[in-house]
Amino acid sequence: MKRIFKISIIMSFVLLFCSACDGDVTRDLRHDGFTVGGEFICSSFFPENKDDTSYEKIKYLTGTHIVTSEGKLYEINLGQTYANKMNCKLADTQITVKAIFDNKIIKGTDNKYYYLVGENSVSPYTAVTSGDNSYDIYDLLLKGEDVVKAQTANSNTGNYYVLKTDGNVYSITIQKADRNSPATIVSTSVIYNKNDYGNTIIDFNYAGDSVNTFIRTTDKLFRTRVTNAEECSKYADIQCTYAIAESESFANWKDRIIAFNGSTLITDYKKVFSVQS
Repeated sequence: MKRIFKISIIMSFVLLFCSACDGDVTRDLRHDGFTVGGEFICSSFFPENKDDTSYEKIKYLTGTHIVTSEGKLYEINLGQTYANKMNCKLADTQITVKAIFDNKIIKGTDNKYYYLVGENSVSPYTAVTSGDNSYDIYDLLLKGEDVVKAQTANSNTGNYYVLKTDGNVYSITIQKADRNSPATIVSTSVIYNKNDYGNTIIDFNYAGDSVNTFIRTTDKLFRTRVTNAEECSKYADIQCTYAIAESESFANWKDRIIAFNGSTLITDYKKVFSVQS
């Protein structure tokens, strides 16, 4: 009886201690401009116990999908569960993702391009054909073996940002002489240099002057923040100004954060946070 009582005391202490740790993470994230939301229920991305290392790691989180570190695809819905009682389910496709563009187009390990989400009458996971008006742009941006992620920076000027395996993000400008001419790359330059951020860049999101713009390295997160929030939210004639800086909350709790995409963050205790605009 004493043994059972002692075990109960120890378990209560452990649970209390873990809850306190979770509370510390939540407080830091809220102080860093995140709003706490619901829970992310998906057994694939959480260990069953402290010794479990078989769970999957998230490489990219989009509004509709998760791409794992192994290139596997999961469909997600943060507002509603699927029939499996979880917020995720394994995508009904054999595609293994090699690169991603605008969270809508993916390149498979077979070097073909696919629609990640349905467009018009095209179903998700359908191969992109040369009949697509943007096929030449997809091909220019994604065909390199060193490309892992691409994003439209300015569609009016044909400017795109591309993350490569060397850990740098490149600014690439694509233009057409006319509607009937093939698209060509007219300029390439480094826009985010890994040396400026202290390590290899593994993910990014560009949304202009916005709190959703970020750069993530192997050990740090740099987020864009409003530097004059009080003034620009109060006065109509004061424009908001932005600057990118290292996230202190991420530095403190990087081992507790399993996913971040610029607007949504998920912790290892299954709590979902949103970036305050």
